[in-house]
Amino acid sequence: MLLMITAFAQNAFAQGQVVVNTNGSFENSDITVSGDTASVEGWQFFVLDDGAAGTYAIVDSVTKDGNRALAISATSTGPEDYSLGAVNEGIPVTPGVNYTVTLWAKASEAGATANFTVHNPNNNYTELGRVGNANVSLTTEWQEYSFTFTGPAGTDTVRAPMHFSFEANVGKTVYLDSVRVTHPKILGEPLIVEAESGDVGSEWATETDEGDGSTYVTITSDTEATSGTANSPGENRTISYELTFPDTGSYDLFARVYVGSATFDDDSWFIPVGFGEKHPDSTSHWQVSNGLASAGFNMPSDVVRNAGGVGEGTWKWVNLSKNGYQGAPADTFMVNDPDSLTRIFEVGARENGFRIDKIAFGLSSYYYTVENLNNGEAGSAEPPVPPVEPQDPIAQGKAKWLGNIYSSNQIENFTSYWNQVTAENAGKWGSVEGTRDEMNWGPLDEAYNLAKDNGFPYRFHILIWGGQQPGWINDLSTEEQLEEIEEWMDLVAERYPDMEYVEVVNEGSNGHQLPDGQSGDANYIEALGGTGDTGHDWIITAFEMARERFPNAKLMINDYNIVSSNTWGTPNARNYKNIIDDLVERDLIDVIGVQAHAFSTVGSQSQIRAVLDLLAETGLPIQATEMDIDGDPNAVTTATSDAEQLGNIQRIFPVFWEHPAVEGVTMWGWRPGLWRQDQDAFLVRSSGEERPALEWLRAYVDTASVEFSVSNEELITNTPEQFELSHNYPNPFNPTTQISYNLPRNAEVSLRVYDITGRLIQTLVNTRQSAGSHTVSFNASNLSSGVYFYRMEAGTFTDVKQMMLIK
Repeated sequence: MLLMITAFAQNAFAQGQVVVNTNGSFENSDITVSGDTASVEGWQFFVLDDGAAGTYAIVDSVTKDGNRALAISATSTGPEDYSLGAVNEGIPVTPGVNYTVTLWAKASEAGATANFTVHNPNNNYTELGRVGNANVSLTTEWQEYSFTFTGPAGTDTVRAPMHFSFEANVGKTVYLDSVRVTHPKILGEPLIVEAESGDVGSEWATETDEGDGSTYVTITSDTEATSGTANSPGENRTISYELTFPDTGSYDLFARVYVGSATFDDDSWFIPVGFGEKHPDSTSHWQVSNGLASAGFNMPSDVVRNAGGVGEGTWKWVNLSKNGYQGAPADTFMVNDPDSLTRIFEVGARENGFRIDKIAFGLSSYYYTVENLNNGEAGSAEPPVPPVEPQDPIAQGKAKWLGNIYSSNQIENFTSYWNQVTAENAGKWGSVEGTRDEMNWGPLDEAYNLAKDNGFPYRFHILIWGGQQPGWINDLSTEEQLEEIEEWMDLVAERYPDMEYVEVVNEGSNGHQLPDGQSGDANYIEALGGTGDTGHDWIITAFEMARERFPNAKLMINDYNIVSSNTWGTPNARNYKNIIDDLVERDLIDVIGVQAHAFSTVGSQSQIRAVLDLLAETGLPIQATEMDIDGDPNAVTTATSDAEQLGNIQRIFPVFWEHPAVEGVTMWGWRPGLWRQDQDAFLVRSSGEERPALEWLRAYVDTASVEFSVSNEELITNTPEQFELSHNYPNPFNPTTQISYNLPRNAEVSLRVYDITGRLIQTLVNTRQSAGSHTVSFNASNLSSGVYFYRMEAGTFTDVKQMMLIK
């Protein structure tokens, strides 16, 4: 059973007003017989043992609004007004906020009497307000009564007693309906959720912090000791909430958390991919939030927007929508329908020693301090510090563009530095359609509009990627999967008709994030034709579908660990080029993307340049799609980390920028909160101060003399110095593998595959070939598992290698 959590807002009864009391119209209650009112939600009823006598009943025969009202019948009175009383309990309030109480009442006969009040239960039931200065005389017609009060200091709840022990009421029935305690809607007020208030799985424990009195939840066992995994929480390790939001809008997810003494072994949990019920064992339903041992804010005036850097052993707030914390940031949570403000939200456990006190949702465009979130106060629509003076993008007017990602924590002052836009996560299918047929276009619209409004090239990232797809697609048949893929592409094409670049497939090389249900989360590879004769037929199909739907955009492929090859002819680059060659042959591709994450650019400048030369043989432009430059997070001083980052960017960036086939570079974040936050890869500090690497970058791009030109004939390529037959990749394999070889000069080449008995299985090559590097694909779909050999002959050169097929 899910629990309803309301944050000072259950429903709005009038424009701009928020109701905070529970069941004021008695609509949540069953019709009762006299005296059977013990279970009326939000209410208590009193008949004191002092001579008073009477009954309370929920009726449907006499109502003001809706289908229910409360009927109070007095047969005798006691010495106090409250000897007969009804109390609306547990009304949440905020100190200093003004509230209005309205109610409707009538009597079966004229002359009945009542009084209506609000009390502070934490201060000797001090009266905070009442209707009039004395008792109220009721008529036989419904009359509205109202008064105001201010939320008192020192408490977060009040009660609304209503007294009926008056002699004039004996033999009469008083009716009460539509009791509402309201305050004006406060734009930017966060929704605050106590972590323990949801439907808590059995492996969680609810405890109290002896220091500040917080009641929090913590998991009692680590992932490896339970049904959970590193990528999913497992049974009995989730908490479900049913939340009612105060209004429509785009919301960021916040949490007040505490990291235990084991620091980086106590600092992770699971946050959901969007709203809705999640399966505890489905990795596509969850994303890891990790590395919180060195993140967050705890000073009252701190703005909880960037990643922060507070350590373990203290309560702190983190913003999970604007910061990845060793993974993708959480979704921006969209609430679109003003008539449907209720959503299911779930979290999951990963490491013990991690405590959760509160979860909060605040408008994505607002700035919230620690104090705002602690007190449930509205944030600010204006940034806390003035923006930097506008300036031109770094590569303004240059032969190449220099871009960056759009995400909520990377957009501040974007146009003063970058002139190309890519949405970081908002364009991933799982981000847009986490729930089938419910599309979240908001952040993606913002990224697209940023590019269009400023005349910047826009790259769509990404149509097909096995690593991040909606979880529901795995449960469909291949026919239904293909229909959904077609619908997804159609919707993107319709909504964004003016995109310069469309990234069709990401990380589709062998062993990367294929949608095969193994290396990647998604399992729809067969819906796109499977591996087929080429070993990557599914990629070809995806590009054919994209070419039909995006005829005016340049179609791209993208992948990682391509430029990190330790020589220019290693399997990653060769395999990638083989895929690209097949797409070029079919006129399906226009641009090559190579990810340039810090872990992909550890090779020498000559090694990186050689891979770019190899890819440039295709005659296609190249983009460095995802570049980040690490500092040294373990450095003793900030200056040391700055120096490390400066050296890295001076080594890496010019290789790409100066290569004639590279048309542009996209940095993968530049502000705190980027995905490599823990590696000190940000280029500006939280204060807006530029780090030395960014200062150098602007100066370098301003003075560097570069050109962009691609051609099969004009590009200089590396010719191998000797014949060479490489080991196949991958090995072992199933069912396809790539075999690469080098020719220092033109030669007659044969390449044949044999089984362990020496029987010829297949001739892969038997023709004259030009000097250079070559790659062929071997498909063993019809063969049994076992050891096979491939033999190459070229002139006087002969070599044999062994490979293993495992099915």
